[in-house]
Amino acid sequence: MLAANITPRIALKNIVVPTDFTAASRAAVDCAIAIATRYGSKIILVHAVESATKAEAEENRGPREVHRVAEAEWKLISEANRCADLVCERHLLKGTAPEVVEQFLAIDHTDLIVLGAPASRGFRRLLMRSAAEHIFRHVRCPVLAIGPSVRSQWTTWNPRHILLVTDLETDESRAVAYATAVADEHSARLALLHVTLPSAAPYPEDSERVVRPYYQSRLRQLISKWRPISNRSPDLWVEFEHDLVNGITNVLTRQAIDLLILSVHPSAPWTLHFAHNAHRIIAAAPCPTLIVQREL
Repeated sequence: MLAANITPRIALKNIVVPTDFTAASRAAVDCAIAIATRYGSKIILVHAVESATKAEAEENRGPREVHRVAEAEWKLISEANRCADLVCERHLLKGTAPEVVEQFLAIDHTDLIVLGAPASRGFRRLLMRSAAEHIFRHVRCPVLAIGPSVRSQWTTWNPRHILLVTDLETDESRAVAYATAVADEHSARLALLHVTLPSAAPYPEDSERVVRPYYQSRLRQLISKWRPISNRSPDLWVEFEHDLVNGITNVLTRQAIDLLILSVHPSAPWTLHFAHNAHRIIAAAPCPTLIVQREL
């Protein structure tokens, strides 16, 4: 076990939580509180109110906007009150979509973003918005997504079984470093997973005889520099499945995984990763999904 007086290898000083005051956002705040309690972090709650357009202003919607801003401020204060035992800041961002993006990116020293996703459709729509795309292409810190299939009640943050999913395509050293650091801090079991298509006829047995050993050797190479504190070697799994998302979620459920880690390319939107299925993975995952950007 990791001694209590050892300084954690992962420093999470500032955790940013975008909120729209929905149940999904409240779950994200609950998770952020658990993580902040573990790491002594500051929580930064962020809500955006888009300004009325010129046409809306001409239709005398100005008073409505004042009311929306006041209501949002009150809700943000109520949400902050839930973080009573922690240091908590509130940021109410106002302006057009590009202005809100610039304000969000101006928040200093963000170490982690915790994001609640209400449903697969809603999450995909969020990721497809130009503003969200712009934000997540420029943010270099990890993003913890709490999907609609997550049923955990957040009182403590202590992942015990971590799964790093890899496509074995480009540099995933940042995701590996993060996965191994979390595993060490929590004395957690770590597994690596690669999902690939089963071998076709007339040689279906090649999946077990040739393909599985090949990918296991590549997974072993990916993790070769890690020396686990627990002295337990990571599990190396290869799943044969036509549907990538089904392959991942089957493993998550079967192995009782409580933290999924994915790495993404910063130059492309999340919806283009893992054969256009990143949003489906997050929506279907029964545990939180940590998104770590790859090196450029």
